[in-house]
Amino acid sequence: MNTSYEPLIVLGVFFLIFSLVLNNTLLKYLKFQAPKKSKLQTRWNISKKPTLGGISFYIVFLIVFVYTSHPMFSLLLPLSIAFGFGLIDDYFFLSPFLKLLGQSSVALLIGNEHTIHLVESNIVNTVFTFFWIIGLMNAINMLDNMDGILASTVLIILLIALIIRSEESSLELNFYIASIIGALISFLFFNWQPAKMYMGDSGSQFLGAFLAWISIQYFWNFRELGVEGFQGRQFLIPVLSFIIPLIDTSTVIFFRMKRGISPFIGGKDHLTHHLVYAGFSERQTVLFLSIISLLSGMIIFFIEDILATNQWVSQCSWIIAVYVGLVWMMLQIFYEKGIKS
Repeated sequence: MNTSYEPLIVLGVFFLIFSLVLNNTLLKYLKFQAPKKSKLQTRWNISKKPTLGGISFYIVFLIVFVYTSHPMFSLLLPLSIAFGFGLIDDYFFLSPFLKLLGQSSVALLIGNEHTIHLVESNIVNTVFTFFWIIGLMNAINMLDNMDGILASTVLIILLIALIIRSEESSLELNFYIASIIGALISFLFFNWQPAKMYMGDSGSQFLGAFLAWISIQYFWNFRELGVEGFQGRQFLIPVLSFIIPLIDTSTVIFFRMKRGISPFIGGKDHLTHHLVYAGFSERQTVLFLSIISLLSGMIIFFIEDILATNQWVSQCSWIIAVYVGLVWMMLQIFYEKGIKS
């Protein structure tokens, strides 16, 4: 094992144990009332469980922020805003417009610090970055629709980030990732079906903003050096990393718009739900989608050298496109089977 991973493993284990104690303490002493949600929203699980996961994620983040030698102030404000409006939405329903306003402020702050470089036009790059951040935050928020699914998916994405880019990124940012990984593993102890607690919008919006930041620095920079203009290869790592949130969100939006239903409200029509309708148990659904994420992560591990050396990139791109297409078709088949069952 590369010795550079050792401090990250130690940090992750520390925050796993810390979060176990913290979550257990929050469950014991914080007696929050059930969230006040819109009557228009339909939830998969109607049981009243405390939404405390987001609080533990944010506390872990703040601890790392305070104790790192070079605090990342540019990360503090957007993540605090994401956590803050998510927490308000957990207990006092926010309209889609107000949520979009909060996400837009996060996107502006992150995009001002880091921009995805697609083409020579700074305007195009800025606009794409803005919509990527907002879209990703919504995709992550929408995936929080069944016990264990979002925490498992984000955990795998963050592990992918550490494996493929840890040595090329700042040590402080790797510390944040390792600490959130520990917090996510701890949260799964309380969120695995049947859940004892939920992460709420405070958790999903926080994770969405954090992943947006991570994705720009870890996943969107696989470009051929010295070559300007659009490069299709640049999309391979982000699409593989976020394959489940992207397919789930696009599928739900398509079918809701087809039925004339707003894509901005909760419902029981996500991939996870249709897998259950098709005969999977909730735990099998989470494991099945996690296996797809893990398989995609393994593919990233094998193609990163290809992207770095510029050899066989074209052939690799076609293989990835076929893989993503097959995964998409398979999940659509299950989705349609869930509709008919």
